[in-house]
Amino acid sequence: MLRRKVHLKKMIGSLGFFCVFLWIGCSSNTPPPKPVSPPEPLHIKTLLMLPFQNMARKQGENVIIQDRLSGNVFTTGTVAPEAEKVMAENVTSLLKSRKDLTLVPESLADGAVSTILSSEKGEIPEREFIAKIGASVGADAVLVGKIYRFRERDGTGFSVNSPASVAFELDLVQVSDSRLVWTGTFDETQQSLFENLFQWNTFWKRKAQWITAEQLAREGLDKIFETFPVK
Repeated sequence: MLRRKVHLKKMIGSLGFFCVFLWIGCSSNTPPPKPVSPPEPLHIKTLLMLPFQNMARKQGENVIIQDRLSGNVFTTGTVAPEAEKVMAENVTSLLKSRKDLTLVPESLADGAVSTILSSEKGEIPEREFIAKIGASVGADAVLVGKIYRFRERDGTGFSVNSPASVAFELDLVQVSDSRLVWTGTFDETQQSLFENLFQWNTFWKRKAQWITAEQLAREGLDKIFETFPVK
Protein backbone atom coordinates (compact mmCIF):
# COMPACT_ATOMS: atom_id res chain seq x y z
CA MET A 1 0.00 0.00 0.00
CA LEU A 2 2.86 2.40 0.92
CA ARG A 3 4.57 1.75 -2.43
CA ARG A 4 1.33 2.54 -4.28
CA LYS A 5 0.98 5.89 -2.45
CA VAL A 6 4.56 6.85 -3.25
CA HIS A 7 4.10 5.84 -6.88
CA LEU A 8 0.85 7.87 -7.07
CA LYS A 9 2.56 10.95 -5.62
CA LYS A 10 5.32 10.65 -8.22
CA MET A 11 2.74 10.42 -11.01
CA ILE A 12 0.88 13.51 -9.75
CA GLY A 13 4.14 15.40 -9.40
CA SER A 14 5.23 14.45 -12.89
CA LEU A 15 1.83 15.34 -14.33
CA GLY A 16 1.84 18.72 -12.58
CA PHE A 17 5.33 19.49 -13.86
CA PHE A 18 4.29 18.46 -17.38
CA CYS A 19 1.24 20.78 -17.29
CA VAL A 20 3.35 23.71 -16.08
CA PHE A 21 5.97 22.97 -18.71
CA LEU A 22 3.32 22.77 -21.40
CA TRP A 23 1.78 26.05 -20.26
CA ILE A 24 5.15 27.82 -20.23
CA GLY A 25 5.97 26.43 -23.65
CA CYS A 26 2.66 27.58 -25.10
CA SER A 27 2.99 30.99 -23.48
CA SER A 28 6.49 31.54 -24.80
CA ASN A 29 5.44 30.67 -28.35
CA THR A 30 2.37 32.90 -28.33
CA PRO A 31 3.11 36.26 -29.97
CA PRO A 32 2.05 39.32 -27.99
CA PRO A 33 -1.19 40.93 -29.20
CA LYS A 34 -0.72 43.65 -31.76
CA PRO A 35 -1.66 47.13 -30.56
CA VAL A 36 -5.02 48.24 -31.86
CA SER A 37 -4.98 51.63 -33.51
CA PRO A 38 -7.72 53.95 -32.25
CA PRO A 39 -10.50 54.48 -34.80
CA GLU A 40 -10.44 57.68 -36.75
CA PRO A 41 -12.83 60.26 -35.33
CA LEU A 42 -16.07 60.60 -37.26
CA HIS A 43 -17.32 64.04 -38.16
CA ILE A 44 -21.00 63.32 -38.68
CA LYS A 45 -23.36 66.21 -38.09
CA THR A 46 -25.96 65.58 -40.77
CA LEU A 47 -27.43 62.16 -41.56
CA LEU A 48 -29.66 60.83 -44.30
CA MET A 49 -31.64 57.68 -43.55
CA LEU A 50 -32.76 55.76 -46.60
CA PRO A 51 -36.03 53.74 -46.57
CA PHE A 52 -35.73 50.23 -45.13
CA GLN A 53 -35.39 47.48 -47.71
CA ASN A 54 -37.48 44.31 -47.46
CA MET A 55 -34.92 41.69 -48.48
CA ALA A 56 -37.45 38.85 -48.36
CA ARG A 57 -39.50 40.66 -50.99
CA LYS A 58 -36.40 41.10 -53.16
CA GLN A 59 -34.81 37.68 -52.74
CA GLY A 60 -37.63 35.46 -51.50
CA GLU A 61 -38.24 33.73 -48.16
CA ASN A 62 -36.05 31.03 -46.61
CA VAL A 63 -33.06 32.18 -48.64
CA ILE A 64 -29.55 32.61 -47.24
CA ILE A 65 -28.22 36.06 -48.14
CA GLN A 66 -24.84 37.65 -47.57
CA ASP A 67 -25.14 41.38 -47.12
CA ARG A 68 -23.13 43.22 -49.78
CA LEU A 69 -22.06 46.02 -47.46
CA SER A 70 -21.02 44.15 -44.32
CA GLY A 71 -20.64 40.55 -45.46
CA ASN A 72 -22.96 39.32 -42.68
CA VAL A 73 -25.17 36.34 -43.49
CA PHE A 74 -28.91 36.13 -42.82
CA THR A 75 -31.74 33.73 -43.58
CA THR A 76 -34.81 35.53 -44.88
CA GLY A 77 -38.31 34.82 -43.63
CA THR A 78 -41.75 36.35 -43.41
CA VAL A 79 -41.75 40.15 -43.25
CA ALA A 80 -44.95 41.71 -41.91
CA PRO A 81 -46.50 44.42 -44.16
CA GLU A 82 -45.96 47.15 -41.55
CA ALA A 83 -42.35 46.19 -40.80
CA GLU A 84 -40.63 48.87 -42.87
CA LYS A 85 -42.75 51.64 -41.36
CA VAL A 86 -42.33 50.33 -37.80
CA MET A 87 -38.57 50.06 -38.15
CA ALA A 88 -38.24 53.51 -39.72
CA GLU A 89 -40.26 55.14 -36.93
CA ASN A 90 -38.26 53.45 -34.18
CA VAL A 91 -34.88 54.26 -35.74
CA THR A 92 -35.91 57.87 -36.37
CA SER A 93 -36.91 58.20 -32.71
CA LEU A 94 -33.49 56.92 -31.60
CA LEU A 95 -31.65 59.20 -34.01
CA LYS A 96 -33.57 62.28 -32.87
CA SER A 97 -32.35 61.66 -29.34
CA ARG A 98 -28.79 62.38 -30.55
CA LYS A 99 -28.18 66.01 -29.58
CA ASP A 100 -25.52 66.85 -32.17
CA LEU A 101 -27.16 65.14 -35.13
CA THR A 102 -29.41 66.66 -37.78
CA LEU A 103 -31.57 64.37 -39.91
CA VAL A 104 -31.85 65.23 -43.60
CA PRO A 105 -35.42 64.79 -44.90
CA GLU A 106 -35.68 61.66 -47.02
CA SER A 107 -37.72 63.55 -49.61
CA LEU A 108 -34.66 65.61 -50.60
CA ALA A 109 -33.02 62.47 -51.98
CA ASP A 110 -36.00 61.37 -54.11
CA GLY A 111 -34.58 62.64 -57.38
CA ALA A 112 -30.95 61.81 -56.59
CA VAL A 113 -31.16 58.12 -57.49
CA SER A 114 -32.26 58.60 -61.09
CA THR A 115 -29.79 61.47 -61.57
CA ILE A 116 -26.85 59.39 -60.33
CA LEU A 117 -27.80 56.34 -62.38
CA SER A 118 -28.17 58.39 -65.56
CA SER A 119 -24.75 59.99 -65.06
CA GLU A 120 -22.91 56.69 -64.48
CA LYS A 121 -21.70 54.82 -67.54
CA GLY A 122 -21.06 51.47 -65.85
CA GLU A 123 -22.05 49.58 -62.72
CA ILE A 124 -21.38 51.48 -59.51
CA PRO A 125 -20.46 49.77 -56.19
CA GLU A 126 -23.21 49.96 -53.58
CA ARG A 127 -21.19 51.92 -51.02
CA GLU A 128 -20.15 54.49 -53.61
CA PHE A 129 -23.73 54.77 -54.83
CA ILE A 130 -25.01 55.35 -51.28
CA ALA A 131 -22.30 57.97 -50.65
CA LYS A 132 -23.27 59.82 -53.84
CA ILE A 133 -26.89 59.97 -52.67
CA GLY A 134 -25.72 61.43 -49.37
CA ALA A 135 -23.49 63.96 -51.10
CA SER A 136 -26.39 65.13 -53.27
CA VAL A 137 -28.28 66.31 -50.18
CA GLY A 138 -25.28 67.55 -48.22
CA ALA A 139 -25.26 64.72 -45.66
CA ASP A 140 -22.13 63.62 -43.83
CA ALA A 141 -23.31 60.02 -43.67
CA VAL A 142 -26.09 57.74 -44.87
CA LEU A 143 -27.86 55.09 -42.79
CA VAL A 144 -29.08 52.05 -44.71
CA GLY A 145 -31.52 49.57 -43.16
CA LYS A 146 -32.36 46.07 -44.40
CA ILE A 147 -35.03 43.77 -42.99
CA TYR A 148 -34.49 40.06 -43.49
CA ARG A 149 -37.22 38.73 -41.20
CA PHE A 150 -40.07 40.30 -39.24
CA ARG A 151 -42.44 37.51 -38.31
CA GLU A 152 -45.18 38.26 -35.82
CA ARG A 153 -45.92 35.84 -33.02
CA ASP A 154 -48.79 33.44 -33.54
CA GLY A 155 -50.59 33.49 -30.20
CA THR A 156 -50.73 35.64 -27.09
CA GLY A 157 -48.29 36.87 -24.48
CA PHE A 158 -48.77 33.67 -22.50
CA SER A 159 -49.07 31.02 -25.21
CA VAL A 160 -47.87 30.84 -28.81
CA ASN A 161 -47.94 28.45 -31.72
CA SER A 162 -44.85 30.20 -33.10
CA PRO A 163 -42.85 33.05 -31.51
CA ALA A 164 -41.82 36.40 -32.96
CA SER A 165 -38.71 36.33 -35.14
CA VAL A 166 -36.78 39.39 -36.32
CA ALA A 167 -33.58 39.90 -38.31
CA PHE A 168 -32.27 43.22 -39.60
CA GLU A 169 -29.11 45.21 -40.23
CA LEU A 170 -28.18 48.88 -40.15
CA ASP A 171 -25.13 50.17 -42.02
CA LEU A 172 -23.61 53.63 -41.75
CA VAL A 173 -21.70 54.87 -44.80
CA GLN A 174 -19.52 57.96 -44.52
CA VAL A 175 -20.04 60.21 -47.53
CA SER A 176 -16.55 61.75 -47.76
CA ASP A 177 -14.78 58.44 -48.51
CA SER A 178 -17.63 55.95 -49.12
CA ARG A 179 -16.41 54.02 -46.08
CA LEU A 180 -18.58 51.69 -44.03
CA VAL A 181 -17.97 53.11 -40.54
CA TRP A 182 -20.52 51.19 -38.45
CA THR A 183 -22.74 48.15 -38.68
CA GLY A 184 -25.46 47.03 -36.28
CA THR A 185 -27.08 43.62 -36.65
CA PHE A 186 -29.87 41.79 -34.85
CA ASP A 187 -31.14 38.27 -35.49
CA GLU A 188 -33.34 36.53 -32.94
CA THR A 189 -36.28 34.17 -32.69
CA GLN A 190 -37.70 34.27 -29.19
CA GLN A 191 -37.24 31.08 -27.22
CA SER A 192 -38.79 29.77 -24.05
CA LEU A 193 -36.69 29.55 -20.90
CA PHE A 194 -36.56 25.76 -21.23
CA GLU A 195 -35.20 26.03 -24.78
CA ASN A 196 -32.38 28.33 -23.72
CA LEU A 197 -31.48 28.49 -20.03
CA PHE A 198 -28.75 31.05 -20.79
CA GLN A 199 -31.49 33.61 -21.52
CA TRP A 200 -32.64 33.67 -17.89
CA ASN A 201 -32.22 37.44 -17.44
CA THR A 202 -33.86 38.21 -20.77
CA PHE A 203 -36.74 35.86 -19.94
CA TRP A 204 -37.58 37.73 -16.73
CA LYS A 205 -36.96 41.13 -18.30
CA ARG A 206 -39.74 40.26 -20.74
CA LYS A 207 -41.96 39.40 -17.74
CA ALA A 208 -41.97 35.74 -18.76
CA GLN A 209 -44.15 36.54 -21.77
CA TRP A 210 -44.02 36.04 -25.51
CA ILE A 211 -43.42 39.48 -26.98
CA THR A 212 -44.46 40.92 -30.34
CA ALA A 213 -42.20 41.35 -33.34
CA GLU A 214 -42.14 45.12 -32.79
CA GLN A 215 -41.12 44.68 -29.16
CA LEU A 216 -38.39 42.26 -30.19
CA ALA A 217 -37.18 44.67 -32.88
CA ARG A 218 -37.14 47.56 -30.43
CA GLU A 219 -35.04 45.52 -28.00
CA GLY A 220 -32.62 44.83 -30.84
CA LEU A 221 -32.41 48.49 -31.82
CA ASP A 222 -31.79 49.62 -28.25
CA LYS A 223 -28.98 47.10 -27.99
CA ILE A 224 -27.18 47.90 -31.24
CA PHE A 225 -27.55 51.66 -30.80
CA GLU A 226 -25.39 51.40 -27.70
CA THR A 227 -22.45 51.28 -30.11
CA PHE A 228 -23.75 53.88 -32.58
CA PRO A 229 -20.83 56.28 -33.21
CA VAL A 230 -22.89 59.48 -32.99
CA LYS A 231 -23.98 60.26 -29.44
